[in-house]
Amino acid sequence: MSETALSLKGFTLSVSGENVLENITLDIPSGSIALVQGVRGSGKSALMRSFIHLNEELFDNVSFSGYIRLFGEDVSELDRKRVRQKVAYVDTSFLEALSNFTLLEFFRFLKGKWFKFEDFSEEELDLLEDLNLLDILANKNRSYLSSISLSKRLSLLIFSTLFRRPEVIMLDNVLDHLDDSACTEVKNILLDTQKNRTLIISSRFSLRLLDISDLLIVLESGKISYVGSPEVFVLQNR
Repeated sequence: MSETALSLKGFTLSVSGENVLENITLDIPSGSIALVQGVRGSGKSALMRSFIHLNEELFDNVSFSGYIRLFGEDVSELDRKRVRQKVAYVDTSFLEALSNFTLLEFFRFLKGKWFKFEDFSEEELDLLEDLNLLDILANKNRSYLSSISLSKRLSLLIFSTLFRRPEVIMLDNVLDHLDDSACTEVKNILLDTQKNRTLIISSRFSLRLLDISDLLIVLESGKISYVGSPEVFVLQNR
């Protein structure tokens, strides 16, 4: 039986006295790709932020009941730095912030202020190749990353995430901003670089991502309306 990466039982999240998530119970197997689907305001981001204590940093008067476990350990009892070493979270604000960096500034942010392009290890160059990013390294000028395509910026974010070697990666609504062609390209990259990591993707649109998902979680108004096989969900809603 596969290990459970993230587990919630009877989890209810309230912000300023209003329930944002209600009685969420689910298990996400280690090494799987889970798709969290729902319309805007359904609770997708609140759910994903709960895994890393981020709701408490963004909002006042946050309370919860039930529990979240990360590889069997209660998240509320774990040091936040340790949690965020294991779980990498990316949302659309990261893409916006990325536009303000030049390519050199971005890599120096990751690897230190004295970094030079010649300092990449063979492993890092292999990862950049897997992410189809070697072409932008040839352009070692100081132009801002806003000048490259959205899919390339997302690939750079994925590089910065994999660079930290997390056990769980969460992409919160990020792929919703890509067109179908770019989304397919990024999906292939995610599959090629997954390497037994647990991947959780939230999206308003399920059809583009069902083909790579092992588990589908549908949220409606902060409650789970479906959790299980994507194939079964499609057959039930034909």
